[in-house]
Amino acid sequence: MSKLEASLYDLNGLRRWLPVVAAAFVTLLLQGPAARAQSSPPCPNVPLMSNQYLVRIPEFVSKDGKLRGTILLGDDQRWMAFRVPRSKPAANSTNECFPQYVRVFTGVGATPELKEDAPQGVRLPLPGPTLRARVGDLVQLTFVNQINASDFPYSMDRGELGAGPGGGCDESSAGYPLYTNPNKPNAPPVGDRYPDCFHGSSTGNIHFHGTHTNMNTTGDNVFIEVRPSLRVNNKPIVTPQSVEKSFNEFFSQCEAELSFNQLRQWPMSWNDLPSAWTDEQKWLLKLYDNQMQQKYGSQVRKLWPVDEKQLLQGAWPQYYIGAFPYCFRLPRYTATTFPPTADHAAHGGAGTAEDPDITRPLMMGQAPGTHWYHAHKHGSTAINVANGMTGAFIIEGDYDDKLNDYYGTDWTRTQPLMVINQLGVTPNLARGAAGQIDKGPDFSVNGRLQPKVKMAPGEVQMWRIVNTSGRAAAYFAALPQGFEWRQIAQDGVQFSPPNYQASEKATRQPFAIVPGGRVDLLVKAPKTCATPCAVKVQNIVAKSDLSSAYPMTLMTVELTGSLPPNSNRGNFIPQDKYPLMPVFLKDIKGSDVKGTKTVEFGSTPPPATTFPPDPPAQHTINGKKFDGEVGEVVLLNTVEEWKVINNTFAAPISHPFHIHINPFQVTEIFAPGDPVIDPTTSEPMQGSNGSPLPQYVFDKSALDTDPNKAKLQCLLDPNNPDTWKPCGQPKSQSDLIWWDTFPIPTGVTVTTTDKKTVLVPGYFKMRSRFVDYAGYYVMHCHILAHEDRGMMTVVEVAPARSPYSHH
Repeated sequence: MSKLEASLYDLNGLRRWLPVVAAAFVTLLLQGPAARAQSSPPCPNVPLMSNQYLVRIPEFVSKDGKLRGTILLGDDQRWMAFRVPRSKPAANSTNECFPQYVRVFTGVGATPELKEDAPQGVRLPLPGPTLRARVGDLVQLTFVNQINASDFPYSMDRGELGAGPGGGCDESSAGYPLYTNPNKPNAPPVGDRYPDCFHGSSTGNIHFHGTHTNMNTTGDNVFIEVRPSLRVNNKPIVTPQSVEKSFNEFFSQCEAELSFNQLRQWPMSWNDLPSAWTDEQKWLLKLYDNQMQQKYGSQVRKLWPVDEKQLLQGAWPQYYIGAFPYCFRLPRYTATTFPPTADHAAHGGAGTAEDPDITRPLMMGQAPGTHWYHAHKHGSTAINVANGMTGAFIIEGDYDDKLNDYYGTDWTRTQPLMVINQLGVTPNLARGAAGQIDKGPDFSVNGRLQPKVKMAPGEVQMWRIVNTSGRAAAYFAALPQGFEWRQIAQDGVQFSPPNYQASEKATRQPFAIVPGGRVDLLVKAPKTCATPCAVKVQNIVAKSDLSSAYPMTLMTVELTGSLPPNSNRGNFIPQDKYPLMPVFLKDIKGSDVKGTKTVEFGSTPPPATTFPPDPPAQHTINGKKFDGEVGEVVLLNTVEEWKVINNTFAAPISHPFHIHINPFQVTEIFAPGDPVIDPTTSEPMQGSNGSPLPQYVFDKSALDTDPNKAKLQCLLDPNNPDTWKPCGQPKSQSDLIWWDTFPIPTGVTVTTTDKKTVLVPGYFKMRSRFVDYAGYYVMHCHILAHEDRGMMTVVEVAPARSPYSHH
């Protein structure tokens, strides 16, 4: 036994393992890239994953102001569906399913316990447990990573090896990540390079998407990386039980510290955590590093020296082995006006992270609504989300109370929750051209294909829909004949009463839910329905796809039963009963804006693209791939307006822009590649030549020959960028919708009359309040393969006060 191992022999939770550590760790913990063979026989019944009733996902529900639970990250065989033929969705599309090893979230003790189908001993896919809390609650979650790395080829974070193609990227038979041009044998290979490549898929963490909370330490911190537990005799040594004592001690102290006020951020440093656990982590990290070095040599990038350097700098350490405790507040806004008055500072500011000696009021608060969570390890978000490492996070508040006052006690808790995903096991890029699937796999709902939803004739239900897909938007063009819907929330923020009223006048208005987006719908069933009552969606990455994307069945509705007598459940909630907007979500006025920025997203192929297979595109923000450096700096408690530009021209891609912590309002949209949408059919309008009618044209001769259709188009000057802006009536600046994920309209390539090529980017403008919490978080494209490969940057919200003394 080494001196290090001997000195730490008595650490809680590890005593029983150390007698066998020296003999077992080298051979069992760091197995090489060989993986278990993936089973290939087709599932016994093709409809196995389809036509089932909508699964109710087990939940963790808060109690006495605390949401407690344990989320276990492991791996297991699940039936996974593959589209046949492997092309874009079409009328002849079907699915076959095969058992595959995937990484999964499991809620330890979540209820109600689901009796899962397991044909041939293999279970069906299922999202992670639903988290259900209330505004003002404390979130205390134990996260445990027990992935068995030997179940996946190269699933250890190969970035630690610092060798191989791309400096530590995953490899595939398709030639990913680097490609060599056979016509230029002496030229260096092109493609993805570490860290902006697929890698590290055994590492885990959680992003709480839609939360307005502390983004540091044990809050919504996406910079931490939790490696799988080390193993002895192929069993993980870090378990929920082994960390329970230390984590309970931490949660108790965290509750006490965060009880002072809504804005307090704690823990402040690693020393605030129980020493038994931090000592154990230090030991595990050093042991992990030593074994990696023994197996792979001196070039290994060790983890503990990185943590140690960060600790010396006063920063929060990045790497962990086996487990991590999350503890943060969902702040409740208590002022009755916005902005809050000075006397509300006591509710918000004493002991804030950037200055413990001042008080300031809470400026925003958590919006109640439908949110979600997912793994957010850079390099593996795409594969982990595709495996199913996602779940819904419902945060209740006055929004739910008002709906329940009208529809009945706890009505919102009985309503359908629909977690959409595009399940898969390999990113498109790593498949090779023959295996790639246009726009990604078919959508599943709660892990099933085309499930059935029960509704009583004439019933109004509330559908909470979360698009956790890593690739495509789901475009809802229309419900089955006779159905009506009214949208009441977007991205976890309810519509204002005027927007609900507008929804009332357009009960079949189409909408798209981009990857990461959420929509709450009130849906009313007819008295009778044709069979099947199919809810269809189109799988798109830009609005121009609507003219060619085949409508696929997302789910079906089965009319059964009857409504209770004298019930409101057959009515849309009337305007006078509709929940009012929280006062902190009042519109951001132009006069509030204190700063502006321009942010450019772009997917650009590398220079050498003439040899097969084509090398991958380069995905950047402001022309730069993610490198961990700060890309944008904002002063705390200020309002800014950003122009977010899409410099993608080679293919129509509307990158879904997502920023953490603070939602935003969209004030202007310029979509030069979009078609005119026919208001009567909700589909792209056809021009006189039979092609979709473009909204914007850059040559007078390109206007439609039908004068009535030409009136719907906008003529812009390709040589004058000042004209590249939305035409028609300016967007209203009142009762704006709040978003946290919004598609940046794709750019277009224009050939002028004098044969010049002009690139016209799409854009939108947004306003956001960067309030309450100082620290670091990220913004990125929510096509997650783009994020993994570089389309992400760090946002720093800087403290409003200098840390320096003037005395």
